[in-house]
Amino acid sequence: MCSLRFPVNEKRLPNEYFPSLHNIKPEFYNSPLIFTSIFAQKFRMSSKILIVGGYGAVGSIIAENIAEIYPEKVIVAGRSFYKAKKLAEKLHGKVIPIQFDVNNSEDFSILNEVKLIIMCLDQNNTEFVEYCIAKSIAYVDISAQYQTLKNIETLHYQAVHGHANVILSVGLAPGITNLLAQYAVSQLEDTDSIDIFILLGLGEKHGDFAYRWTFNNLDSRYRLTIDNKIKVMKSFTQPVNTNLLGKRNFYLFDFSDQYFLANTLNVPKIQTRMAFDVEWFTELTAILRKLRITKLFKNETVQNLVIRSFHHFPLGTDVYGVKVVAKDKDGNTTDFTVSGNNEGKITACVATEIALLVLNENLPKGVLHSHQIVKNIPLFLDNLKKYDSSFQYNI
Repeated sequence: MCSLRFPVNEKRLPNEYFPSLHNIKPEFYNSPLIFTSIFAQKFRMSSKILIVGGYGAVGSIIAENIAEIYPEKVIVAGRSFYKAKKLAEKLHGKVIPIQFDVNNSEDFSILNEVKLIIMCLDQNNTEFVEYCIAKSIAYVDISAQYQTLKNIETLHYQAVHGHANVILSVGLAPGITNLLAQYAVSQLEDTDSIDIFILLGLGEKHGDFAYRWTFNNLDSRYRLTIDNKIKVMKSFTQPVNTNLLGKRNFYLFDFSDQYFLANTLNVPKIQTRMAFDVEWFTELTAILRKLRITKLFKNETVQNLVIRSFHHFPLGTDVYGVKVVAKDKDGNTTDFTVSGNNEGKITACVATEIALLVLNENLPKGVLHSHQIVKNIPLFLDNLKKYDSSFQYNI
């Protein structure tokens, strides 16, 4: 029997969530015993898909996509029951709303009915992931943060012994970048280097966390293993000019994909660069970096000011693009590209397809990245077009 915690004045669920219980008077929902019993009826005899942060920009798209395939099997979870309930109403009761806090073990009883968790929030530790592994619950994480993913990677042997699937690098970068790099290696023997180019639209609406992460990394140093040597890289330096939705310069940036690809692909040199869709803004940023003015963007007050400016005076569009160029030891090259609109939407689409793989395929257990479980990459990319007509790929 489930034991759920709800805030005051948010305990009641509309009757449409429980079609067989329309005759129950609304005031009975205030009774923990009655409410728990109702929820038990909704959940019995089936495994659910729990989306943590499921009412957010990305999570809500994932919820809608999966609910079309598995109606009334998707649980939309987060700290705000009200927001979860609003999404459930919008999706005509195809998803189930609950309040859920990954930092409160009192909420974990619901996991007894869960087969798969899709995590749409960044976490400060691995305690929740470890709990899921101990329960043999499959886990998919859309985080792009290197440290978050690196910490989860250390749980590989726990996941193997716990017979659990834990899948990382799910999104655009990391995610699609990983898949294109993996495909390039499969198509080019003796791949000696991989260059990844990421184009981001300034008009895309991001949360404050994403903006701050970008600002903090505009003036950073990071270490990559290149040709078996550790080298210190400077962000927004060493431009390479290439054609991705137009010719432009791309600059080194500290995306997490290059680390995990270096550890899983037998390629001596892998580097990721980025540019914005507004070319003059990219070049201005590079100049500010050279003058070390970009270090000011690490200041919280400056970040708040710039974030407000982006909200009130948007630049560019919501376009995105990825290009992967692989080169072998003889100098032969091959390249593959994807593009579309709305980075958040394509992240959700990738997460949807990865979730379906986890649910329907007998995948190897352990902590793995998306490029390690997707066997037919062209088919996977083609499937993304079912959800997003703007998505295009060339491989």
